[in-house]
Amino acid sequence: MSTTVDTSHESMILTIDEAAAYLAIPKATLYTWRTRRVGFGPRAVKVGGCLRYRRADLDAWIVEHLEPAAGE
Repeated sequence: MSTTVDTSHESMILTIDEAAAYLAIPKATLYTWRTRRVGFGPRAVKVGGCLRYRRADLDAWIVEHLEPAAGE
């Protein structure tokens, strides 16, 4: 049986440290969003008890939180 692995950047699974670095925010902010602002932060998944983030979900979250351009 053959298995293919998607190695594109969009499918990358990031640790919480990597996700925080990608968003240029403290890791504590991601934890706060998950516990105190439920539903605000980017989607995450627990893998073996550890938080992981798909890069595509981080990118989608960024797009959802873009401020409108001046004059819009």
